[in-house]
Amino acid sequence: MQATSSPSTPANENARAVHLVLLVTDPEVAHALAQRHEGDDRDAFARHALRIGVLALRQASGGLDAQAIQRESERMLGSVREALSAHTTQTTSALAHLLGGYLDPSSGSLPQRLERLTKRDGEIESLLSRHLDGERSTVAQTLARQVGEQSAIFKLLSPTQAGGLVATLSSAIDGALRAQRDEVLREFSRDRPESALSRLLGDITSANGKLRGELAGDIGAVASALSLDNEQGPLSRFVGRVEKAQRSILDQFSLDCEGSAIRRLSSALDDTRATVEKSLTLNDKASPLSRIRDELMAAVTALADSNTRFQSDVRTTLETFRVRRQEAARSSAHGHTFEYAVAEVLQIEAQRAGDVCERLAGTPGSEGRKVGDYVTTIGPDSAAAGARVVFECKAEKGYTEAKALEELALARRNREAQVGVFVVARESAPEGFEPLRRIGADLLVIWDADDPTTDVYLRAAISIARALVVKQHAESGRAEADVRGIEQSVRAIEGFVVAAGSIEHDAQLVVKRGKKIGKTAGTLRERLGEEVERLEGVVKGMRGEGAVSGASVA
Repeated sequence: MQATSSPSTPANENARAVHLVLLVTDPEVAHALAQRHEGDDRDAFARHALRIGVLALRQASGGLDAQAIQRESERMLGSVREALSAHTTQTTSALAHLLGGYLDPSSGSLPQRLERLTKRDGEIESLLSRHLDGERSTVAQTLARQVGEQSAIFKLLSPTQAGGLVATLSSAIDGALRAQRDEVLREFSRDRPESALSRLLGDITSANGKLRGELAGDIGAVASALSLDNEQGPLSRFVGRVEKAQRSILDQFSLDCEGSAIRRLSSALDDTRATVEKSLTLNDKASPLSRIRDELMAAVTALADSNTRFQSDVRTTLETFRVRRQEAARSSAHGHTFEYAVAEVLQIEAQRAGDVCERLAGTPGSEGRKVGDYVTTIGPDSAAAGARVVFECKAEKGYTEAKALEELALARRNREAQVGVFVVARESAPEGFEPLRRIGADLLVIWDADDPTTDVYLRAAISIARALVVKQHAESGRAEADVRGIEQSVRAIEGFVVAAGSIEHDAQLVVKRGKKIGKTAGTLRERLGEEVERLEGVVKGMRGEGAVSGASVA
């Protein structure tokens, strides 16, 4: 038999049992069943296999287990909500502890470290004193070792040191001069017959007696040139140059000479040490280190003043809100004032969506009761034209969720509405009442007329109510995709509302450090508004003559 295709419907957990007697002819299925013992074991295996086959056929035909998806979605949203809450608390605590450990004026590591570095006799002053101050400083000892009286270079250039450069040079020159003089004297000695002078005199005497006088003059000139008593002689000039070079070297390494190199080096070191001491001292207000310390202290003082002013402004604003709420609560028309404030929002949203909003408070309904303050009738341009949404507004305390749901059920019957919305004032909401919660065809929402940030919750409740009405009127298979899109968008809005409420609550608790958290909550509220507008677009697109299916949900 060929199965006829029909729109898949969600499984009903209360469906009655079906008795089947099957004759299995498929070889593979028959073989698998034959492997089991006849009785409960085989029957359980067959039921399990039949269930798997039915689920596989349903999935292949495009059907979805709506209840399973809903349960998994709720479980996932709960897990994400818990993870976000725990991470927000942990991040806030860790950030506060970390910043306190670094920046706390009394116990923070940064102020203490700066104090140890910059105080008198601190680490910086001790370090500079150890390296630059006094004769026992590192720089003074290093210079003494390198160019002091006990240094190798001083000993090398000292004229009084036997092994110094000057003494060695003088000794070498004197030795060379003595050797040369002795050699010259030996060559020009007349006492030695083998000397050059004796040989020359012998030759000259033997050759020409007239040369004896000239030779005597020449010998006198040579002796005069090599004599140290002759200041114009080559040897005297050479010795004079050596002595002049020696004096110049000694002058350059003498501290008594005004323009010497060692004197200029000492002056430059003194100037550098004075500049460093002047720049890194805390006694001079104009020093860079003092200016840095003053700027840091000014920044810390300004930050403390800013925090104090911010806390004062927050306390003043909160006190103004509290006084305003107390005056409104003492007023006899408090409940009516809240109803009128809700009515203004309902009228604006109804006009924007093309619906009609009526005030029926005090007028009996079909049940003969006056329950149900406002009723919004969906406009003719919607796929659910003529459907009704009832709104119940309460500003007095004492309403629990169970009592609110009971009154909404009565209001829906009394006003012949398909969806009900219970709006409660924030100061009257009981402990644990969520900002926005959907339970079946009913919505519970908290709203504060004096706090514009709660308007998004009321607008979201109105949009979800219209979407639920449209979902109830979706009968054709062609609108199934739109129904799924509405359900997904509604779930997303609920998740955003819970997350925004939790973050906003945390931001109020940590108001001193809540700028970042408040900004995140504002972003979530903006995304919530975008999701509400997207939901309204999906609902508006579902016309009676041709709805656009496959709504995209972010």
